[in-house]
Parts: sequence; structure tokens; C-alpha cells
Amino acid sequence: MRIAKYCILTIIAQCTIAVAMMKAANGQSKEEVVLLYEKGDYKTAAEKASMLISKIYESKMTDRLTYTEYDIMKNLESGKQLLQKAYRERKAEGFFIEENEELSTLHLYLARCYRKQEKYDYALNNYVQALRYRIIKPQRDDVIFFEIAELYRDANYPDAYARMLEAAYELNPTKPEYSLKLGLALSKTNQKKKSIFHLERYIRAAGEVDDPQLFLVLGNLYEDTGRYLDTVENYKKYLAKKPEDGYIHFALGYLAYKRTGNFSLARNSFLEAKKFLPEDDILRRSKINEYLGDIHLKDLEFEKAAEAYKSTAKYQEEILADIRMKIDEIKKIQEEIKKIKATVTKKDEQGLDVYTRQDKKGELELKRKQQEYLFTKLNAGKVRWNLAYSYERMGNLDEAIQYYKQAIDFDYNATGAREKIRKLQLKIKRGY
Repeated sequence: MRIAKYCILTIIAQCTIAVAMMKAANGQSKEEVVLLYEKGDYKTAAEKASMLISKIYESKMTDRLTYTEYDIMKNLESGKQLLQKAYRERKAEGFFIEENEELSTLHLYLARCYRKQEKYDYALNNYVQALRYRIIKPQRDDVIFFEIAELYRDANYPDAYARMLEAAYELNPTKPEYSLKLGLALSKTNQKKKSIFHLERYIRAAGEVDDPQLFLVLGNLYEDTGRYLDTVENYKKYLAKKPEDGYIHFALGYLAYKRTGNFSLARNSFLEAKKFLPEDDILRRSKINEYLGDIHLKDLEFEKAAEAYKSTAKYQEEILADIRMKIDEIKKIQEEIKKIKATVTKKDEQGLDVYTRQDKKGELELKRKQQEYLFTKLNAGKVRWNLAYSYERMGNLDEAIQYYKQAIDFDYNATGAREKIRKLQLKIKRGY
């Protein structure tokens, strides 16, 4: 009787506690949390939400007395056996627990508060809990996945960011902004085709695109996948909004010349690039003249080809002159260092001057190496050969011989150049 009386009193006490907790929880409603969040008081909103969540969980724990607990109180030994049986038969809880709008909302706003405070781990945990207490519905819960995606973006987890964006898109494909963000995120991965799909989808939905950078990204993706005509079209759209970008004019010209064979577009693009490229961009400016020369040569416009090749040769001569100047400066510094070292016996002002000059010598050597590397990319020998050939076809044989000799100096097709020189000299001698 005493045990039964104790059990009844325990149940009554637990029920009383549960009711009291539910009343307290109702006094601090989720609406108050939402209001605090919307006011920007994230700290207080988080505290209120945490308190309400704790009370709800406590009420769930104290609101039930299982038969096992009753049997343990009734008979200690049989209760122990039942407890062991329950432990052996336990199962892992699935992701979805139950539909509980209040818990889900509180966890959601607690997650948002933590995210605003840049407490990303706490925020993510509460986003997950919010999803466990709701049946996920299309065109409603995509917002939660989108917020989780942005959390991953802020925490610098690009792969997870893309996955959550895909989840948001699948739940609500009617929102074009998901495609925009997903397309841009995937553009940095190897999923180029999927990125193209989403960016094209966004552009179709948007109608008018304000940011021209989008066309540039799309053009680069098409180039990566070998769709060069689509690349050209997107570069054109980009340049229609950003006509002063000399680098993209150059890229479009190169693409038209090398990939699509549209020489007319290539010429126009290279000429536009010349207007906007920096004057000290020797590489691109030299290459523009080289490519223009190649185009004129293929069109049998030998005079224009020679003019273009001579322009690029001038850039190459400037670099060679700069390299020679740096070599002379380095030699001069080396001689000065030798003279100073010959008179220095201890660390005096002259000794310190040696280190200063050595630093300057190191800087000059680095710049010289950079210029030499740049020069190797300018095809100096090939340009001289094409220049010689242009003059040969124009009938200017002496100049043709001069440039064939320069091709030999740059070690470009030396055997062929010598044979050309021999034949041209024989032709000059014969007079025909």
C-alpha cells in the first residue's frame, strides 16, 4: 500500500510540475522572440528562445511515467530486467521527430539569432533541429535551406554552400535568384555544364541583366566546355555594357582568330583593345600586332602584314634594349662592389654600402629575368620570318634578306632562312 501510495503521489507531483512549466512557457511566447528578432535585439531574442525551448523539452521529459518506471518501483528485480531489455532493444532516432510548429519556429529564430552573432556552429545546430520538428514542404521550407546555404557561405564552406543551394532550388525552382547563386557557386567547380544551365535559366527569367560580369562568367564557362561560338556571344554582350574593357576585347579577338576563324571580328576586337589597354602592357600590344599581321598575311595583304609585324618588332626591340641596359647596370654594380671590397677591412660605412649595392643588383637581376621571360613569349624569330616573307612577296628582296638574317639570329628555322637568303641573292644577281 505504501509503495502504491508513493507512486500515485509521484505521478501527481510530476503532472503538476509539467502543467506549471507549460504555463510558464506560454507566458513567454514565440511571438515575442520573433518580435525581438525583427527589432534587431538578437541577444535577448536568443535568450528568450533558449529558455522557451528548454521549458518545452523539460515538459516533454516530465510529462510521462512509463510502465517500466512503475514496475521498477513495484518490484526492483523485475524492473531491472525490464530496463535491461529496453536498453538492448533501443533504436536510433530518425531525423524527423514530430511535427511541432512551436519548437520548429523557436529553433529557427534561435538559429537566425546565432547567425547574426556569427556563432555559426550553434546556428547550424538549431537550423537542423528546426527541420526535425516540421514536415518539409516545397515552396515554403526552401527559405530555411537557403539560410543554411548562406551560413555555410559566411563560414567559408563552398561545397556545403552549393549543396544547400541545390536543396533550396529543388524545393522551389520558381525563384530565379537560387539559380543565379547556384550557377555562380558551381562556376568555381568542375560542374561547368550545371553552372551554365542555372545561369542561363536566371538570365531568361530576369530578361534584363544589370551586372555585365554575369555574361563574362558565362562566356568563360562556355570556353571551358569548348563552346566557342557561345563564348563569343556572351563576350559581345559583356562588351556592350563595358566597352572600355581592353582585356576582354583582346580575349574576344584572340578567340575569333584562333577558335572561330572570324577574322573580321578578330580585327575589330584587336583594334578596340589597342584603344583601352595600358601603354605598358607590352605583351598584349605586341601580340595584337602579331595576330593582325598573321590575319593580313593569310588574306594576302602583304603590305599591311609587314606594317603590323614591324610594329610588333618595335615592342620586341624595346624589351631587348631594356634587357641590355639592365645587364650593363648589373655589370657596373659588380665592378663597384669589387672596388669597395678591395678597400674594406672592417664594417664601416663603405662596408654597409656593399650590401646596399648587392640589394640593388638583386632587384635588377630579377627584373632582367622577368623581361627575358616576357621576350620568349613574343615569337621574335617567327615575326622576323613572316616579315621577311611579306617583303619577299612584295618584291623588296633586300629587306626580305635582312629579316631572314634576323630570323637566324633568333634561331628560328635557321636552315630554311639560309636557303631563302641564298635563293634571293641569286635572284638579285640574275635580275629576275
